[in-house]
Amino acid sequence: MTPFRSTPAGFVARWAPVEREVLARVARDVADLLRADAGLPDDVTDADVADAGVAFTGVARVPRDPAVQRLLPDAHREDADVAAEFRHLTQTDLAAGKVARLRAFADTVDDGGAGAGSSDGQVVVARDTAQEFAGALTDVRLVLGERLGLDDDADVEHLHHEVLTGLGIVEDDDAEGADPDETDAAGLDAEQRSYWGGVFVAAGFAQESLMDELLAELRARGRGADE
Repeated sequence: MTPFRSTPAGFVARWAPVEREVLARVARDVADLLRADAGLPDDVTDADVADAGVAFTGVARVPRDPAVQRLLPDAHREDADVAAEFRHLTQTDLAAGKVARLRAFADTVDDGGAGAGSSDGQVVVARDTAQEFAGALTDVRLVLGERLGLDDDADVEHLHHEVLTGLGIVEDDDAEGADPDETDAAGLDAEQRSYWGGVFVAAGFAQESLMDELLAELRARGRGADE
């Protein structure tokens, strides 16, 4: 996976086929998880989701899955009534919008699928969809972070070190390594943690490089307007 770079066609990176396949599949899985736990209709179509402002009715329910709770957190932690009212007014549209952008992300990067945004190993993100693309990566990372038991920046930093050590990019501080049969606090064994940790880190790398390029363009545009 290479970082995104700004080009006349949009923001372009090169992802290996397996990277595109895995991230597309995970994004669709997150979309399905969110749709189910947020109470969106089982037969919802992409067209319905895209028209989130009018497609759905009913009372929004508090998600039961901790991962979905990260995607749809309480708006007010200290006032349950305010949080419930805000959830009632906004959750359905918010959840539907997230489902739409996760599916759009998957279509863009899917190797050999319907996504017109990828060819010859390239993933091309149009400028007008870059923020939605980055938002989908955020949602993927939030869910994976919950599954990996990441609660703060220190946990994320430790996971990054684990992944980079496994790739041989940094030296291993623990010469003996982890017991492959031992599970961590999240219930993952070493192989599972390595796999999902790698997906988490890859999604973060893609998101950070895309946002860096997008912000650089915005700053350059602002300087041009001031001159």
